[in-house]
Amino acid sequence: MKKALLILTLMAVTFFMACSKKAHMAKFIPTTYTIDVAPLIQAKCTPCHIPSRAGRKADFETYESAKKYGTDMLVRIQLNPTDRGFMPFKHEKLTAEEIVIFKKWVDQGMLEK
Repeated sequence: MKKALLILTLMAVTFFMACSKKAHMAKFIPTTYTIDVAPLIQAKCTPCHIPSRAGRKADFETYESAKKYGTDMLVRIQLNPTDRGFMPFKHEKLTAEEIVIFKKWVDQGMLEK
């Protein structure tokens, strides 16, 4: 009986350690402009913030230009649509998952690649 209890305990500990390690590692996967943020900007901020598409607002088309506005972008996309400064202007609020991508990018230091 003691062996069975010991084996079950070891299995449970191993299971929980494996699960927590995966969750812990997922937290540190870098979020980058090129892979994660740029596609969202292209989909949600065009044409206003893309100069090559006749955008005349703050330029988010390149990493260097978008990095200047990273924190401001995050603040504005988190606002409610009725709040002054909400983005994307005259469009639906980004999903929670999309906002998390911007948040991770800013929190991780706005990496390029």
